[in-house]
Amino acid sequence: MVSSKLVEDPQTANYDVTVMDPEITNCEKELLDAKVQAPRLLTGNRFMHYYFVMGCQMTSIHKLDKQNEY
Repeated sequence: MVSSKLVEDPQTANYDVTVMDPEITNCEKELLDAKVQAPRLLTGNRFMHYYFVMGCQMTSIHKLDKQNEY
């Protein structure tokens, strides 16, 4: 299943993914700096980071493919 946003506006989808990823890193850093014991949250953040990286790659490829259509 592909989001309609990816199909209609891959550049914005790429931007959204690129902007959100550093927030995951900031959250993880803040948790570690505060010495919060939340292993499930840290694991979730690492999964989110993985999916953001994958989403960034997908939207970048789709954006390039869409440019070649014109």
